[in-house]
Amino acid sequence: MSFKQIFIKNKAYLSYKNNSMSVKNEMATTLVSLDDIDILIVENQQTTITSSLLSNMAKANISVVFVDDQYIPSAICTGLYKNSRTSKIQKAQIATSKPRLNRLWKEVIISKVLNQADVLNTIKDDEYLYRLIKRVHSADKGNIEAVAAAYYFKAIFGKGFCRKDEMDGRNIALNYGYSIIRSSIIRHIVAFGLNPSFGMWHSSELNAYNLADDLLEPFRPVVDKYVLDNVSHNSMLSSQRKQELIALLYCKVKNNHGQNILINDAIKNIVSSYQSYCLGKREDIELFFLIKK
Repeated sequence: MSFKQIFIKNKAYLSYKNNSMSVKNEMATTLVSLDDIDILIVENQQTTITSSLLSNMAKANISVVFVDDQYIPSAICTGLYKNSRTSKIQKAQIATSKPRLNRLWKEVIISKVLNQADVLNTIKDDEYLYRLIKRVHSADKGNIEAVAAAYYFKAIFGKGFCRKDEMDGRNIALNYGYSIIRSSIIRHIVAFGLNPSFGMWHSSELNAYNLADDLLEPFRPVVDKYVLDNVSHNSMLSSQRKQELIALLYCKVKNNHGQNILINDAIKNIVSSYQSYCLGKREDIELFFLIKK
């Protein structure tokens, strides 16, 4: 049995033993092989985790995500310099020209808006976002991403919806889901020897994960669709809801070849192809499409 994602809700003591994570609580002690873990979410702030376990999870390329008192992922622990060609890869990443990055950002935004349009069209026939795609140019100089987002969120959640409303249960769920996918992207960025702070578009000096925020954009509609179908304004972010949002990593999308793949595999593909793009081995990256029902 593969656990894939482990969710620590209650107070526990987490330690390392024989290539396994030991989970000790008031009731019992359970061992989970590191080979069966994809991501660990630590929600309970009274949970203790040993440095040995964190170190061995980093070696095993397991993401450890810590949640704040608002139940939103606030920190991620992942390994460093796991790729044997890290120096070569990061030099190529930094040297990638701005025009090439601008062309790639155009493709990322087209993918995001296309996926948003597909989500919107699950509830009504609306061609506006599809038409917007034709107006996306290099570097998205017309800021079509923002134009699309302003229209899209009010179209799927209602005219009164505001992304800045921290009390809206839909925003809470959106932020949680985005953070989970972002953490998986970060893990793969490090595994492929890239530097997560050097983005193709995002460039904040205060953000250590600019590249992850770039590559996250096409994946956002996956979370949007789940929230649209399952979450209301007054919904609480229950344990079940959080686990379902984490499980989005294992829902299916279509790759460029029309094959059904898991979101986790789509993340690996987009990061791997970006590495190849920086190394000059290809002229695009592996994007994906939502599966239409």
